[in-house]
Amino acid sequence: SNSLLLLLAPTLCSLPTGTTEDTCDMDGKANADTKKSLGSGGTGSSQLRSVVKKFQAAEMREGAGFKIHRPIGGSEMTTAETDPFLMLDELGPTTYKKGEFEGAPWHPHRGQDTVMYIREGQGDHQDSMGNKGRLYAGDCQWMTAGSGIIHDEGRNHPGGALHGFQMWINLPKTHKMMDPSYKTIRNKEKPKFSTPDGSVEAHIIAGKVGDVKAKIQPIVPIQYIEFVLKPNATYTHKLPEEMETCIVYIFEGEGAVAGMKGGRATTLLLSKSGDVQLTASEKGMGLMLLAGKPIKEPVVWHGPFVMNTQEEITQAIRDYQRGTLVKAKGKELLAKSWM
Repeated sequence: SNSLLLLLAPTLCSLPTGTTEDTCDMDGKANADTKKSLGSGGTGSSQLRSVVKKFQAAEMREGAGFKIHRPIGGSEMTTAETDPFLMLDELGPTTYKKGEFEGAPWHPHRGQDTVMYIREGQGDHQDSMGNKGRLYAGDCQWMTAGSGIIHDEGRNHPGGALHGFQMWINLPKTHKMMDPSYKTIRNKEKPKFSTPDGSVEAHIIAGKVGDVKAKIQPIVPIQYIEFVLKPNATYTHKLPEEMETCIVYIFEGEGAVAGMKGGRATTLLLSKSGDVQLTASEKGMGLMLLAGKPIKEPVVWHGPFVMNTQEEITQAIRDYQRGTLVKAKGKELLAKSWM
């Protein structure tokens, strides 16, 4: 019935509503003979990727009403283009008064990984598995929703600067109903890479840069890396051949990705093979690079549930409404705190 499509969760992410056929100007394609690299990372080829699509990330409201930019998961790219990535939301950078930021109250997930990365500020987390803690600047929270999880995130912000990223990765059909799991990667534990001259730094959440590998080994092979380039620095990042999908989001400064210029909130979808050339302007550049091996399975997405068929979505909604979505520890405690 139609009532099954009405979720009671306090926050639901919006669905991609369409695509655009606009492609960027290819005249800015990188030229390997005229660009000099300071280094490389991963295992890839000497070929360079080009830009297939370029756009400014849409601004919208999420959670308890806070503003975000959504480079992945909006109308500009299809789920086939972003596969295996479903969503990337940038929170901030914003300065809040104490008590002003309410976070994303209790809400469910099924069928995906959700990854929260805090660049500035802090926020609390608790979930239906009984996990509870606080993320600080540089920390990452990696949660595999699997068959079902309900969590509450971002509360108790003390005021001040807040900047972070929420990213969703699809799970293959064989793993959508696996047991949920949770891991926190603290900033001091997170692998970091730097070129010899210090002009390029990378925080490696997933994947590899040079000889430095991430702590996390995701179910779906991906790379999720924050690059910070000092003014006029350049770097060529190598990608494994299997990682056909590559998306870059510039969150600060200006520069060129695969020869295409961009600035704050510029999002670039790259071609399916080769390495990625990054060049900062005199302002420097900060960006998130996402690369992954496509799953190439049907995606049926309703709010916080991502499955392969409409029947599976309907079942997820039924399970949530009946209180049977969560099958892991902490269910009794949760029932008292979030209903």
